[in-house]
Amino acid sequence: MLFSLASLVVAIDTVLGWVQEDPHRWPRRLTHAVTEPALRPLRRFNTMLPMGDLDWSPVLLIALLTVLKVVVS
Repeated sequence: MLFSLASLVVAIDTVLGWVQEDPHRWPRRLTHAVTEPALRPLRRFNTMLPMGDLDWSPVLLIALLTVLKVVVS
């Protein structure tokens, strides 16, 4: 349940990032504060992926959360 909730918050923050770029405005302030500590270390992998300038860190985080969910279950 916790991993599913965390994945949902990451997805919400990603979608809010598309429509509301300023992370200091409500409601993105809340989702950004929760997800940014986990996303920041994953952003260094963006330079390794040959997929252009897209930020793949949310996809990597959701994949890691899914793997952790399977391992813990």
